[in-house]
Amino acid sequence: MFTQVTRRAVLAMSLAAVFAAAPAAAAEAWKPTKPVRLLVGFAPGGSADTLGRLLAEPLSRQLGAPVVVENLAGAGGNIMAQRLATSAADGYTIGIGAAGAMAITYAINAQGTRYKPADFTPITLAATQPNVVLVNADVPANNLEELKAYFQKTPTATYGTAGVGISNHLIAETLLHRLGVKVEHAAYRGAAPVITDLLGGHIVMTVDNISTAAPLVKDGKVKGLAVTSLVRSPQLPNVPTVDEQGLKGFDMPTWQGVFAPAGLPAEILAAYEQALQAVLAQPETAQKMAGLGSEPVKGVTSTAFEAFLEKDRAQWADIAKAANINLSQ
Repeated sequence: MFTQVTRRAVLAMSLAAVFAAAPAAAAEAWKPTKPVRLLVGFAPGGSADTLGRLLAEPLSRQLGAPVVVENLAGAGGNIMAQRLATSAADGYTIGIGAAGAMAITYAINAQGTRYKPADFTPITLAATQPNVVLVNADVPANNLEELKAYFQKTPTATYGTAGVGISNHLIAETLLHRLGVKVEHAAYRGAAPVITDLLGGHIVMTVDNISTAAPLVKDGKVKGLAVTSLVRSPQLPNVPTVDEQGLKGFDMPTWQGVFAPAGLPAEILAAYEQALQAVLAQPETAQKMAGLGSEPVKGVTSTAFEAFLEKDRAQWADIAKAANINLSQ
């Protein structure tokens, strides 16, 4: 069975570790003397790319050197992760990583992954973003209980996501398991065709991030039945949470963090922790993130972020096992 540890609980544990694990101030702070590359594993315009560009300018001011975003799109962020894992640990290459590449891929397909957790230095957890359960506008369901009834009466119904084993696939499987229904999954090569088929009625449901989902819901093109975080999103204030609809403790947002290659020297790690925490604490950063449907996560040290990642990988592995998802086959 699924044993879901809420992200809020894991974050609470991580934040509790901040004061115990906070790095000592370096005798002389490291400062870059040339541009820093900030790798992003997705194409320009997506939520990860937007976050990277949002952080790059204020981070550049904090470090006193240019921070240049470099897009390495493909394979759900895994291409970027492979590049970061093999980069020099000299402070001049960092990356924005999310659950898919930095937790799920290795958790459910360790033998087939070209990198491992030990290949990275987690710097900080930067942002979380809720997902939304979306259904075709013509589906006779306006809440999760009605969706459950629809699936029970329509055994040929399918749902789709942008690939097997990605976070939204596993979130959907967790939701369906807790609703007590089995629904066939259609895996697509990317998020755009999923939305196209949802709008066209070829699939009944998907789970997508708030930045993609909100405009579609507001325009009435799809129905938003639930958000997957414990609190409602300001972008869709009328859409209730999964928790509100009876599935207590359901808390599965997307997260993004900042990583460096393994072996990053302590003085460079300390400089990045200090600079990024200053950026994430700025009201301007919070305001810009809110426009993306994201929320900055403040005060999570490298040590606390590593603890979060260990819990996250274990949870995704449990979910994949219960849903019989095995990418190594």
